[in-house]
Amino acid sequence: MLAMEKDFDAKLRIQSNSSNGGSNVQRSKSFAFRAPQENFTVQDFELGKIYGVGSYSKVVRAKKKDTGTIYALKIMDKKFITKENKTAYVKLERIVLDQLDHPGIVRLYFTFQDTFSLYMALESCEGGELFDQITRKGRLSEDEACFYAAEVVDALEYIHSMGLIHRDIKPENLLLTSDGHIKIADFGSVKPMQDSRITVLPNAASDDKACTFVGTAAYVPPEVLNSSPATFGNDLWALGCTLYQMLSGTSPFKDASEWLIFQRIIARDIRFPDYFSEEARDLIDRLLDLDPSRRPGAGPSGYATLKMHPFFKGIDWKNLRMQSPPKLALESGAQSSDGDDAHDTSWNPSHIGDGAARQNEGSNAATSSSSDASGHITRLASIDSFDSKWQQFLEPGESVLMISMVKKIQKITSKKVQLILTNKPKLIYVDPTKLIVKGNIVWSDNPSDLNVQVSSPSNFKICTV
Repeated sequence: MLAMEKDFDAKLRIQSNSSNGGSNVQRSKSFAFRAPQENFTVQDFELGKIYGVGSYSKVVRAKKKDTGTIYALKIMDKKFITKENKTAYVKLERIVLDQLDHPGIVRLYFTFQDTFSLYMALESCEGGELFDQITRKGRLSEDEACFYAAEVVDALEYIHSMGLIHRDIKPENLLLTSDGHIKIADFGSVKPMQDSRITVLPNAASDDKACTFVGTAAYVPPEVLNSSPATFGNDLWALGCTLYQMLSGTSPFKDASEWLIFQRIIARDIRFPDYFSEEARDLIDRLLDLDPSRRPGAGPSGYATLKMHPFFKGIDWKNLRMQSPPKLALESGAQSSDGDDAHDTSWNPSHIGDGAARQNEGSNAATSSSSDASGHITRLASIDSFDSKWQQFLEPGESVLMISMVKKIQKITSKKVQLILTNKPKLIYVDPTKLIVKGNIVWSDNPSDLNVQVSSPSNFKICTV
């Protein structure tokens, strides 16, 4: 169906018929993957709760039926990837993950595909996102933030030593193992530098221009907004923003819209809370330097300057992964379990795979008395409330579960409107042009009365008690 199918084979042989403007990135006509392409089907897995949703992919918890091994299965829509010209990004992410080997980076185990989708079986981080820990605790203690920041620094040093820029460091992409150690995930925006140690195939690249805008608004450095080429300093700026968020519970440039956020970033409008220690304030201040070359970790002395900063006093860098991590805060009402979460909303595989799974679409009707509508809410999309223009329409403590642009048809005309599903549970209808609320539906004031079940990429059921 797609040209990318052959590129997911266990061994790639591609004729190199293009150049990269004199780039020194290593390119190969033949490449053997460490993580092989298997002949599995999605029916070989028990698919569980949804970890996250992207523009062309979803990540779900998946247990291999014959071995019982748990993976985070990234499911990518082939049709969308081709239509939106994302093929090179997908190839690059697969190739990069295959070659990275560090305890602070999510591991790729294998890939497979079918007529409709590409699949990456990734290491499952049962501790969830760092974003969730910040949300549940309100803000982290300085000791907790120091530990997490140190593990991010350790992994970033490795990534940069490989000649790669991640370009999307943020709390949602910092995952936690079941025992609480950090692993960097989501390399969909990765950029190899000219002296990269990563072997890149000729037709796998993130973009032609190093200054292409990528990332998330609240963590984007000012030089990217000014269309300057990407550097390692981009990730260090995002690290500074993430550390600030760990310590305060909110991003440093939080505002009502992305445009206002960008204005604050360009103006370097930072306001430090009084409870920040001098060491924390100084490190963040240095990481958020307008000159990327002056940020600790980006200068001539490399990461030595960053690691020796007083904020990291007491960190044993050589044995970092052997140290005891902070205790994880569990989701409200959740219980620790080494088995499957039977109460979690499960992914219905009717939209993916070949064969019988597609024949069952819509066959499982949900009612308010169904056994899996127990009040557990699965967050369908990792919405960053700090850079979302839709945050202004939420009440205090209210959060977004799912957000989508839909067409409103009136006679022979149509226009796009924004629907926002929140945990109240409430559905808000917003005019995306004028940014005004046109109406809302409030089902209940009790979040436990809501259960969301996804049946396909464009269909979901909202079950209320």
